[in-house]
Amino acid sequence: MAGRIPEAFIQDLLARTDLVDLIDARVPLKRSGGNFVARCPFHQEKTPSFSVSRAKQLYYCFGCGARGTAITFLMDFDRLSFPEAIEALAEAHGLEVPREAGEASEKSSIQISAIFEALEHASKYFQQQLRVNPGAKLAVEYLRGRGISGESAQRFRIGYAPSSSREMRGVGDEAIAKAAGLVSERSPGRVSEWFRDRIMFPIRDRRGRTVGFGGRVIGEGLPKYLNSPETEVFQKHREVYGLFELLEAVRKPEFILVVEGYLDVIALSQFGVMNSVAALGTATSKDHVGLLFRFTSVIVFCFDGDSAGQRATWKAMESSLAHLREGREIRFLSLPEGHDPDSLVREEGPESFRARVLSARPFSEYFFGELQSGLDLKSIEGRAALVAKAKPLLEKVQAGVYREMLEDRLQQLTGRESGAESLGREARSFRSPSLQRKDQPSAFRTFAALLVQRPALVDHLDSRMVEVLASGHRQGPMLRAIVDFLMSHPSVMTAGLVEGMRDSPYGELIGRLAAWETQIADESLEEVFLDHIRYLSSTRSRDVRLRELIDAARKGPLSDDEREELRRLTLQDAP
Repeated sequence: MAGRIPEAFIQDLLARTDLVDLIDARVPLKRSGGNFVARCPFHQEKTPSFSVSRAKQLYYCFGCGARGTAITFLMDFDRLSFPEAIEALAEAHGLEVPREAGEASEKSSIQISAIFEALEHASKYFQQQLRVNPGAKLAVEYLRGRGISGESAQRFRIGYAPSSSREMRGVGDEAIAKAAGLVSERSPGRVSEWFRDRIMFPIRDRRGRTVGFGGRVIGEGLPKYLNSPETEVFQKHREVYGLFELLEAVRKPEFILVVEGYLDVIALSQFGVMNSVAALGTATSKDHVGLLFRFTSVIVFCFDGDSAGQRATWKAMESSLAHLREGREIRFLSLPEGHDPDSLVREEGPESFRARVLSARPFSEYFFGELQSGLDLKSIEGRAALVAKAKPLLEKVQAGVYREMLEDRLQQLTGRESGAESLGREARSFRSPSLQRKDQPSAFRTFAALLVQRPALVDHLDSRMVEVLASGHRQGPMLRAIVDFLMSHPSVMTAGLVEGMRDSPYGELIGRLAAWETQIADESLEEVFLDHIRYLSSTRSRDVRLRELIDAARKGPLSDDEREELRRLTLQDAP
């Protein structure tokens, strides 16, 4: 792969870029107060909920939750990879992108370019062979028998791999053909084509570049489907079939339907259901789900109803957990027995099929329905078993309103509330009405958000104070990481902080803090920040004692004095 792009260059590039101008060139913006707004380019909406801040150099959609920096916007809107987005920004500023590498990196970059060329040549060659090679007769008959039109074959660039042909490689260097996954070395010195006598389905990335192939055997034979081996440009857990074609037809898909087969995708598009993709003969991965959520807020999984399909559905559910949050939906579509998407859309038509998709089972219904299958929830043992199954899975869901609602549903099903949860609820009831408001932020969250949104405030902190503030708090490690980054990047802006910590364990939360509206006037930010430092420092000892009391309550009843102390501590309001 090409050498690493220096972080200092990325920070400088963000500092040179005006996000408002960048987005306005693609999505017309209108001023609204101190920000700029538009209808979101990442989901369908009637009223503008997409906001761009020139001060923060960040965008945020209050409808679908899309947010990020100039780099993130180019990646999502222009369908670029991270390095490609950097290249695009650098070109706009007339800059060359430096690389932290030497000769080996340069050679790797050249090889990747050659791999793409070889794959593109092979794709065109396979298409040609489907038309002219006498050996392709059975392949053509099979496609016609499946109802695939010539127009669809052209759109998806379906081809045919002959039994043997060196012409498809398109390069003199056999090492490139091997690196592209077009040939394999069965034994030392014996190289042969990876695909032979198969119907070929090119797999294209979001930019339309061929990265690999899926090949279907004609007639009998195993494996029925064969994918390209993984290469420098192709990893099955990161690519899905049909995404490029989908996005060419539907810029902002209402939903994306995940099906099992290439021909399901092609048949659905032929009937006007353009929103489908297929996993590449592998289980749905976290990367697949994350990729698809960049283009839609609703993913619908539709696999066969047999045991293999049920296992694939459960795996897809597990891979989705880390990506779930408010504003996103996962649904599950069960098909009538004996049908796959291809056969069903042909039998009942696209409108009926689309209605099925839109009425697919919500995640919560599928999740709890599967978990409680075979359990007797009237018994303590059955309810305990449900909790034991559900809790480890729910812990993978991002903290927030959606996870809380799933946990509430689990409590409803089991009629269970732990002693600690009961105590916490009792403690909350002691607080003042202002602190019971759901929109009342915690002092720590406000403090962290102010630091993220005004990085220069880090000058008020030193290592001793950071340890006091972070000690014992579940987000303490995040605070330490933010301060470390800001102290090592003295002039960084909010966008630079968000981008610089993108791949850290706290990247998602930092992005949310950056986009959050604190409702604090600019002229008061520093004063409020200092007030929060004083408050949080003074409450550390109180928090330590509060945790001690809660831990003690988990082990047994509190004494009257301890319960009174707990009540007194919880009455001390946050600012």
